[in-house]
Amino acid sequence: MNKPINRLSLFLAAGICVIGLSGCEDDGDSHDFGTNDPNMIVAMGDSITALEGGNTTTYPAILASITGKTVANEGSGGATAGDGASKVHSVLNEYQPGYVLILYGANDVIRSMGSNNTIANLRSIISAAKNNKSVPVIATLTPMYYSHEIFDGSAKELNVLIRQMASEEGCKLVDLEDAFGNNTSYMKNDGLHPNDAGLSVIAEAFSGAL
Repeated sequence: MNKPINRLSLFLAAGICVIGLSGCEDDGDSHDFGTNDPNMIVAMGDSITALEGGNTTTYPAILASITGKTVANEGSGGATAGDGASKVHSVLNEYQPGYVLILYGANDVIRSMGSNNTIANLRSIISAAKNNKSVPVIATLTPMYYSHEIFDGSAKELNVLIRQMASEEGCKLVDLEDAFGNNTSYMKNDGLHPNDAGLSVIAEAFSGAL
C-alpha cells in the first residue's frame, strides 16, 4: 500500500500547512521567553507523538534532527486533551521549554468525549504555556481511514474548532489535516497512526512554526 516518499514530497506536504499557519502574533524571534530555554521544545500528545508499534522513529526525534534543538517527547498512548491539561504544569516546570507542541484530540473523538470538553482542555494547555512564557503551537488532527474512518467526520469537525480557537488565542497553528490531505500512503494500516513517512510530514510541519 505504501509507496516510497521522497524528501521533496515531504517538504511540499509540510509547506501546505506552513502556508496555513494561523493566528500567530509572535514569531518567536522577539518573544520574551523569561527563564525558559528557546532551544528546548516539548511535544505533548498521544500515541501519534509517542513511539507507536511498527514505527522506527517519532516525529519529535525527526524534528530534533531538522531543527538541531532538543525535543522532549511527552507523548503517551491513549492520552486525551484532558490528560494533557492535567500534566501540562508539571511538564512546564520540568523542562522550562521555549515551545510547547500540542497534538491531542484523536482519543477524545474515538471516545466521544465531546468537542466542547476537548477544546476547553486544549485551551487550558495553551493558557498554561502562555503564562509560563512558553510559545504554544497547536495542531489539527490527522485524517482517519479504514477501520477508523467512522470517526473522521468528527475529527474534521473538531479541527474546525481547533482552528477557530487558535485564532482566538493568537496561537500558532499547524494544520496537519491539510498537510496530509487524502494521502493514505502517510498512514499505517489501522488508518489512525501515521507511518514513518507521515511522521516526517508532521515534523516538517511543526518545524515551519518554530
